[in-house]
Amino acid sequence: MKNGAPEDVKAGARWWIDEPVRMALFLYNQYQAPVDTDAFVQKLVDLHVNAVVLPTAGIAAFYPTEVPFHVRAPSLPEGRDLVGEIVEKAHAKGIRVVGRFEWTVNQDKSLIEAHPDWVQRDPEGNSPLWNDTHLMCVNGGYMQEHIFKVMDEALTRFPLDGMFFNYGGGQRTAFGPCQCDNCQRLYHEKYGKDLPLKPDPDYLEFMGECAAKLAARIKAFAKSKNPSINFMVGREADSTNSETHGAPVAEAHAFWLYDASETVNRYRAAYPDRMSFNNDSAFLDGRWRYAHRSAPEGEIRGFQNMANGAGPYLFVNGNHEQFDRNGEKGALPAFTFHRNNEDLYVRQENAARVLLIDTPRPTLTQLLMFYGTQGENEGLPPGNGGFGYRDSTELGSGSENHNTAMSGFFRLLTEHHIPFVLSKDLSWIDSDPQRYDLVISSKGAPPELDAYLKKGGRVLAAGATRPDLDLPPTVKLWKRKETLASYWRVRDHDLLPSLRDADLMFFYSDYLELESPGAALTLVPRTKVNPMEMVGEGLHDTDKPGLHLADYGQGRLAYLPWDLGDLYYRASAVHHASLFSDLVDHLLPHGRQIRSNAHPMVQITLQQQRHRNRTLVHFVNLSGGRRLPTTRPSPWAPSRSRFRANLPMQGWPARVAACQCVAPTATPRSPCRNSIPMTWSYFHDTDNFQYLPDDR
Repeated sequence: MKNGAPEDVKAGARWWIDEPVRMALFLYNQYQAPVDTDAFVQKLVDLHVNAVVLPTAGIAAFYPTEVPFHVRAPSLPEGRDLVGEIVEKAHAKGIRVVGRFEWTVNQDKSLIEAHPDWVQRDPEGNSPLWNDTHLMCVNGGYMQEHIFKVMDEALTRFPLDGMFFNYGGGQRTAFGPCQCDNCQRLYHEKYGKDLPLKPDPDYLEFMGECAAKLAARIKAFAKSKNPSINFMVGREADSTNSETHGAPVAEAHAFWLYDASETVNRYRAAYPDRMSFNNDSAFLDGRWRYAHRSAPEGEIRGFQNMANGAGPYLFVNGNHEQFDRNGEKGALPAFTFHRNNEDLYVRQENAARVLLIDTPRPTLTQLLMFYGTQGENEGLPPGNGGFGYRDSTELGSGSENHNTAMSGFFRLLTEHHIPFVLSKDLSWIDSDPQRYDLVISSKGAPPELDAYLKKGGRVLAAGATRPDLDLPPTVKLWKRKETLASYWRVRDHDLLPSLRDADLMFFYSDYLELESPGAALTLVPRTKVNPMEMVGEGLHDTDKPGLHLADYGQGRLAYLPWDLGDLYYRASAVHHASLFSDLVDHLLPHGRQIRSNAHPMVQITLQQQRHRNRTLVHFVNLSGGRRLPTTRPSPWAPSRSRFRANLPMQGWPARVAACQCVAPTATPRSPCRNSIPMTWSYFHDTDNFQYLPDDR
């Protein structure tokens, strides 16, 4: 084992996935070049960084470029090559270097006269400046030809370990679809019509394909120069790059505590042969990039990455001399823990046996085209606190959450310590129908689950979108406002024991009424709410079902025809959490993989390392992140946390490593007294722990 990497890994081969990586991006502008390259590299060493994303070329070159229309950074000292110096010194310290390039704009003012076909055009044929730069068109000669000259120069000069391109090889937009001659010609050839003035589905498809084709060409070129380079752009990338943000000030979306976990869980499931590099974007908001989130918020982002199969990754603007040191301060604990336990963070795979079906998300092309024109999102919730103004039309700090139903189930699973995979891939149903014990769908259910259920699968579906399954006929679709001041009557406390102290449970969402009498939940329609002396007048029961529970072939289906996920994301009602918990226990044929009395804000994940033949259990204490600002986590309660494991499950390694308890201030503990030893990975004040064998 070298630096935690498997023994069979050859030097330099797929380092981004076969080695434990701690990445950092110090994104300094063209006037902030780190002329003291020794100090810059020492900063990386002090943070325990072993891979750096380095501003290299594009908008500004930090080396003496000789390519025309490629501006040298004004802060580049005469006769100096800062990229070359940093690459050499970083490599000497064992730090890999990923070159960062930006092709979407060009600041050379002579470019438009020399090459008018390189820039984007508005409907009048003009090319307005954007932040004092020309907007480059993905189909123009600059991006189709000229950038290859820059890349050839950079890859010839520098032994880069990776390449990253901002905006994924696509283009920025400032005035709608580009109307240049190249775009008009290519669009008409494909669709037989003129370019639209506003983005539509065809145009988004067109732009996505243009970006993907360019990224594929760039990858082929880069690999021809350096076959072992980590290419971080496009549909066929070697690794993925993403960002985790806090709650912004000038944009209107809520703080999402589980952003890093969601992102890494999703990408590792979708691309198991790639590594997910998800950075902690330390800036408070895209308009205030030198003011940072709290240090504890940065800590949990790094640890969430690690608990879901990736490594910590810090992104700050500016060079090594930071205006706000909370960026570095928040990253250091995860970077340190990762360095001290490198063998735990190589080739992790999600070992959960519950699947949460992912919901569609906007593509980068859609975000870039529609940003600033989304309008009001009715009822957009404030989440964990933090809710900005709709004052900015520039992309800078993430986007609004339009998948609140899925986010609610993400919270429910996490707070109940149920490990899960987040994925939209259902191709396993035919080849490996026993892969998951339970599938959860937050909005209806796709038709593929019919076969899964008939083969013995278990499904929990929710939402007023009718599932594509064999269900009783629909009676009526109730709109949310029709359910104001309505309840569910709890009629089966044996099925729902956690609701023994509740006869009524609130709900307020769209509701799909089915012909399904005898339900455990039935509708209590709207009652009077004012004046106080008349509250509840008219309260009466119906047989309208709030739960459809039935055998389905050899399997079992539970369908909540209302939006439990969205309501939990917004209101966090304890009765909704109890309902979810009881239904999960009813559906899981072998019980939960994990049972723990740890606090709900302690996140628990399961990962496996096949090359080490062991399973890892990760704990991340998120109790400091209930609302903004994120603060230091609270000690665990109760004083001794109990843990029960239901292992092994089908598909798991037959043997796993002896238990070793690892903490930031760790001292090795004696092996756990259990027949299935595992590896514990402790984060944040988790010294109080007790293992209990599963005695169900």
